[in-house]
Amino acid sequence: MPRQRHSTPDDRQRAFEALVLPHLDRLLGFASRRTATLVDAEDAVQDTCLRAWAAVDELRDPGSARAWLYRILRSVLSESSERLARRARLLPITRLDDVHESLVAGSGESVFDEMAHRLDREVLQAALAAIPEDFATAVELHDIEGFTYAEIADTVGAPIGTVMSRMSRGRRLLAAVIAERGREWALGAPVDSGIRRMPRSS
Repeated sequence: MPRQRHSTPDDRQRAFEALVLPHLDRLLGFASRRTATLVDAEDAVQDTCLRAWAAVDELRDPGSARAWLYRILRSVLSESSERLARRARLLPITRLDDVHESLVAGSGESVFDEMAHRLDREVLQAALAAIPEDFATAVELHDIEGFTYAEIADTVGAPIGTVMSRMSRGRRLLAAVIAERGREWALGAPVDSGIRRMPRSS
């Protein structure tokens, strides 16, 4: 498919607004779950918009704008040194697997679905932050942002089979985090939304 070239600045502006503006709220929500403050999230989205503006003529298919924007945003976030500093604490995957086996064995997805409906935004952010990035991203893009498996594969640059595997594992890990820490949160323990995950699954 040929690149979309815009003959005038007004054409370019209109194309940019049509492609980007409908997704700004979702992009901000995605960024806010990966940054310490709303200001950090807004900065990430602003940077994303600047990069999208510079590359708008490179987008071959306007129908893939959403995945394209999320790829840019994920790149912006991954380049942030502040984000790297917040990855120091990670709940060990082996421990979460043990929790899952003992508390929610055999029903990871149904437990995840039930618990996710009960979570407020702060708790969900902390739970997602406690599992590795690859797993959290797959779960979030599908279950929160509404991406299809194909769209997630395009966004993260992985085969659909890998995406499905990450979804399944991510839901189990997230359910285990909630099972292990949900009681503490429910009893008023502070939700440590500063906990960050490892950048990649092992």
